[in-house]
Amino acid sequence: MSRLVDALTEIRDSFRRQPLKAPGSKPLIGAVGEIYCRLDEGSNDEIIRHIEEYGGEVWLSGIVEWVEYTNDEVVLNLRASGRSLSLARGAFELRRLIQRKDEHALMEQFREDFRGYEEPANINEIFRRSLHYLPSYATLGEMVINTGRAVYLHEKGVDGIIDISPFTCMNAIVCEAIYSKISRDHDNIPIKVLYFDGKARDWNQDVEMFMELVRDYRARKRRKRGGAFPS
Repeated sequence: MSRLVDALTEIRDSFRRQPLKAPGSKPLIGAVGEIYCRLDEGSNDEIIRHIEEYGGEVWLSGIVEWVEYTNDEVVLNLRASGRSLSLARGAFELRRLIQRKDEHALMEQFREDFRGYEEPANINEIFRRSLHYLPSYATLGEMVINTGRAVYLHEKGVDGIIDISPFTCMNAIVCEAIYSKISRDHDNIPIKVLYFDGKARDWNQDVEMFMELVRDYRARKRRKRGGAFPS
């Protein structure tokens, strides 16, 4: 772990030496969606780079929220099977403790750099925000996380939200039906689902139109963004 921390510190310092534009000068886009598709550039046709080419900054949702979600499901399953107090529960809690300890050790190097980009304290913060759209006790999977995350990102002051998902993805289809209501309930923030089928295509028109909506929203939005990268 110490070698990882040292490597991350070196990477952080290298990034800090790069010249930056004034904090908050670019529209900030929150990215949610199917986990693999949004995190793998080959699967999403490097869509984040396309958005950056049109002047946007992307806040990409990571994989930790899915780990937290599956951990919560483990607790529910143990409880349902009458094993809330068991060796299996004890082993799980030990594993979760180690996960969180390691995550904290790795992320601590970037505390100042991610000021204004703080992640939810736990998965319940996401569940609370998805409650009125897709409650976690009635629905399962990424659709719950993505709807709650969209609300969270709005609260953090993003200027638009994209959902990066594979073509025919059930979670994305369900979310797309819900996003219009989330948008209406949150100042009509632009939310767009982008589907990927493994074939390269020209995304310029889609991205350009979306970024126009983002800039319009940014100019009129009521919830201003706080926090920024350190100088």
